[in-house]
Amino acid sequence: MLVFNYTVEELLLNVFFVMFPLFFYQFLMNEKMEERVVLKNVLSSVLFGASMVLCMTFPITQQDTYRFDFRMIPFLLSICYSTRLISLLLFVVLIGTRFMISGGDGNYLNLISTTTAMIIMFLVEKKYNRLSLTQKVIVLSMITFLSKMMAALCKLFFDPSYFINDVIVFNFLQAVFMGMTVYIIESIRKNVQLRKELIDSEKMKVVSVISASVAHEIRNPLTTVRGFIQLLTQSEVAPEKKQQYGQLCLEELDRAQQIINDYLALAKPQPENIDKLDISEEISYVSKVLTSYANLNGVEIIVQFEPGLEISGDRSKFRQSLINLVKNGIEAMIGRGGVLEITARKQKRSVVLSIHDSGNGMTHEQISRLGTPYFSNKEKGTGLGTMVSFNIIKSMMGSINITSEVGKGTVCQIVFPQQL
Repeated sequence: MLVFNYTVEELLLNVFFVMFPLFFYQFLMNEKMEERVVLKNVLSSVLFGASMVLCMTFPITQQDTYRFDFRMIPFLLSICYSTRLISLLLFVVLIGTRFMISGGDGNYLNLISTTTAMIIMFLVEKKYNRLSLTQKVIVLSMITFLSKMMAALCKLFFDPSYFINDVIVFNFLQAVFMGMTVYIIESIRKNVQLRKELIDSEKMKVVSVISASVAHEIRNPLTTVRGFIQLLTQSEVAPEKKQQYGQLCLEELDRAQQIINDYLALAKPQPENIDKLDISEEISYVSKVLTSYANLNGVEIIVQFEPGLEISGDRSKFRQSLINLVKNGIEAMIGRGGVLEITARKQKRSVVLSIHDSGNGMTHEQISRLGTPYFSNKEKGTGLGTMVSFNIIKSMMGSINITSEVGKGTVCQIVFPQQL
């Protein structure tokens, strides 16, 4: 009696039922899912359970009460890659579903093969995780084949006319697909693990770079303070010198505090309070705040804007970013003076804010490095202020374009979506 009167469509359908849980398995390996154990177990049960039930409902071929399908593959995968509780639950589902679908000797053969496979897997599961990929493929393929053959031999013992040759061929085919499935799921697990290791490595690299940079930047003012304190301990220092040294110590400590504040603003952004911002009011505020600083450095601030320009964003953060950028423009003109223009205009559905200084200008290489950690054109700058400013602007859905020419100045153009 010939069993293999199946079509390719029926075979491929079972292959699809076996493979579809693997499409979602990588999501179960997600770090957030690892923390939600109950949800992960429920999803594992549903995925592997649905695969088993579908394989039994749409078998590859059927002869009398015997149904030939790939149900053993998702069942064994559930034992290897989930918990024992899920495995026992799916064991009950598998046996119960098979009895409900049809009666006959096929139910008892299914009970024998499934019980045999589960007992063997429970005995070897601790060693299984220490095996190589090739060994895992071989072990699970052999367990699949042997457990199914155990049931077939039991049937052959009581019924010598049982079509054992066809069953051997089918069980071998199922074992081959078992090996392929193990290879795929192990590849998924390996890729997820490599991605986690790569992310952790990148995090440690960033932490080490930032830590070294912060330590370097803070060490400079602390070294200066230490030197002046040593001078202050000398008895022959004149009173006016002591006052001068004390003032320099305070300035250096303020600089160290600013470095720490910039780093904290970059590492732990504060919650945003979104408001409707009137550009004219914000530009006027920044201009007033920095006018005295500009006058001390021989810089004149000129403000021009169109009325009625509004954007959305956090007011304090927007002012912080604008003050940093305008201050950079003023400092670019220290020693030579000049005019700094702040303009705002409407362009289609956007608001274009420009800060134009007549300072030293920058090269293309310097422009490309703006906004990166610890790059600054200033002698005592850290670059953190500019980086924080750029991040604030981007968080407000803004874009930044810098154009500059050495010896002629720089234009910082910021484009925001207009608040309608």
